[in-house]
Amino acid sequence: MGEFKSPETREAEAMIAKAVSIMKADGRIEESELGILRGITSRLGIDEATAERILEDPEDVESSLPGDPFKRALFIVFMASAVWADGHADESEQHLLSEIGKSLDYTSEQIRTATEAVASAMEGGEGEFDPALIAVKVASAFS
Repeated sequence: MGEFKSPETREAEAMIAKAVSIMKADGRIEESELGILRGITSRLGIDEATAERILEDPEDVESSLPGDPFKRALFIVFMASAVWADGHADESEQHLLSEIGKSLDYTSEQIRTATEAVASAMEGGEGEFDPALIAVKVASAFS
């Protein structure tokens, strides 16, 4: 029998798996990207062993998407954070973000809004990067 996971846990693991897929799009995961990933897993309550399992095989994670507008905004912000984690947005990473976003029923406007907000926050370098605060700012595009 499989392990019981709450809907929130399944959503969190799906967020991590999609972020890892984006980070791997350019063929490598840099230390700065791993730092962002650790921050995301910590905020989502994912333990290190589970995070390592997802890092090794992100395709093995069940896709479970949030319906709540704030959680949907947070999800795309986490994915955009994965793109910008190393300080620049590689074309392959941006393309994968767009493809994943569209496959998860995000509109181009929602993807662009989240990406621009994350890029602005990362480039501004003002204190600690907080995806939840960015998600609050962009959630109106998700209602």
